[in-house]
Amino acid sequence: MLQTLSIKNVALISSLSIDFGRHFNVLLGETGAGKSIIFDALNFVLGAKIDKTLLRSGESTMRVDAVFTNLKESTLELLKEFGIEEDEIVLTRTYSQDGKSSIRINGLPSTQSVLKNVGDILVNSYSQHESVDMLKTKNHLIMLDKYGNEKIKPLKEKLQSEYHTFKDIENKIKSLGGNDFERERTKSLLLYQIKEIEDANLKVGEDEEVKERLKFLSNAEKINQAITICEELLSDNNDSCINSLQQSSSLLSSISGFGNIDECKNRLDSARYEIEDIYQTLVDIKSSAEFDENEYEELDRRNDLIKSLIKKYGGSIEKTLEYLENSKKQFDELENSVALIEKLEKDKSDIETKLNNTAEMLSNVRKTYAQEITKKITCELRELGMKSSSFDVKFNRLETITLEGLDDVEFVFSANKGQELKSLAKTASGGELSRFMLVVKNIFAEIGSAQTLVFDEIDAGISGETGNIVGQKLNNITRYAQVLCITHLPQVASYGDDFFYVSKTEDKTSTLTQIKHLEGDEIIYNLARMIGGDNVSDIALSHAKEMRNLTGK
Repeated sequence: MLQTLSIKNVALISSLSIDFGRHFNVLLGETGAGKSIIFDALNFVLGAKIDKTLLRSGESTMRVDAVFTNLKESTLELLKEFGIEEDEIVLTRTYSQDGKSSIRINGLPSTQSVLKNVGDILVNSYSQHESVDMLKTKNHLIMLDKYGNEKIKPLKEKLQSEYHTFKDIENKIKSLGGNDFERERTKSLLLYQIKEIEDANLKVGEDEEVKERLKFLSNAEKINQAITICEELLSDNNDSCINSLQQSSSLLSSISGFGNIDECKNRLDSARYEIEDIYQTLVDIKSSAEFDENEYEELDRRNDLIKSLIKKYGGSIEKTLEYLENSKKQFDELENSVALIEKLEKDKSDIETKLNNTAEMLSNVRKTYAQEITKKITCELRELGMKSSSFDVKFNRLETITLEGLDDVEFVFSANKGQELKSLAKTASGGELSRFMLVVKNIFAEIGSAQTLVFDEIDAGISGETGNIVGQKLNNITRYAQVLCITHLPQVASYGDDFFYVSKTEDKTSTLTQIKHLEGDEIIYNLARMIGGDNVSDIALSHAKEMRNLTGK
């Protein structure tokens, strides 16, 4: 649930923090007071596209924080996909006048995409935008599959696995297809490439070795001269370094036993042995530092060959050798293409049969759930005052199987008896669509991951007894999820558990939105204002008390 929402510098809001209740939260207030701004701020911190106009006039940065607690296991499992393991979620989002923004989830930097996905898991909002989405036929199958998720999901996963296997085989057959001429042409090219790489007899790391040897030979004269001088200095005359160290060691031997003389002698001997080893290494290097023009030319040709091959076949010797193996495999497949195609065609037929069977099973399960959801939606629509309404899930069979199966699904609706069932987009009015959305939210509340449902004027276009039923429906949702609701109907508001009054104040330079948590008589008073206007009468107060009593609150 959404525990706390903190808002700073958003539109008319300078700074406020709201602690919501666990159940039915009602936001009251005059039109234009800023109720919807609170929901705009919530949508902002949940990953909605930034609306620059929300930044409060005269301020440089806006910020919204949202704290979610008491999350159910199914919600926590979904959040793990985004690396979130904590059972308390803190979302923070800022936007500055200079266009800079930042997003943090539990203190760690994140992206707008991740934030949006996490937000969709935590909160489900009813808005005008979502009503538009409801009109899109492509979303109807998604909703049906979500409703029957327990049985539909494993079938869809099975179908998609078989579909990918089918397509892979189909593409394999296509790659082996064509006429004999095309196959022979491909084989000739492959043979040329295979021979070219094999004749080169490439070895991993050889390119670097060749480059290093060429560099060495290019500097052979310089290397030879330098080592010759070193030889003279180290060991080629009586004044050499090694000879001096040897003489020094002999002198120290004659005074052995005094002070640290023995230690010094040992260190001189160690130095002499090390220098003698260096000397021998230099001699060995010098022996290979004679410039050989034939060797140089051969290495140069080898270097050009290696560079040419790796440029053609992959960018490295490893990739070139990998290309060789793949080419051999492809050649063998072409050599045996007739037999291979026959086998692949059989595999294709087998997987196609499985795919068709799975698609049929998935379609049948969907139709079972479609009947179930049809009954529920029809029943609840009638409870909401649409006594003559009808609803159905229309199935259209696709000509070919897709990743979603064989079904094209559309929700069809009629508000009046005797009228043909048509698509929601063509039939439902704004008020009817609002009630339809409420029904859908009510049905999906139990099975959905979201523990917070937001309704911005879900009661638009309704009144009287229907408003009372809307209130009941919203109250029913609180068995499974927290509800945040903006309403102007006292029939709806009377079912609330926590009430917040949103108002605005003005001074000479600015306008501020404020919010107050209502308790006791304040709730009754504001319900009475919704019933009878600002001049609250005793009759209105009595009516408000009666409404609260009838809800059992």
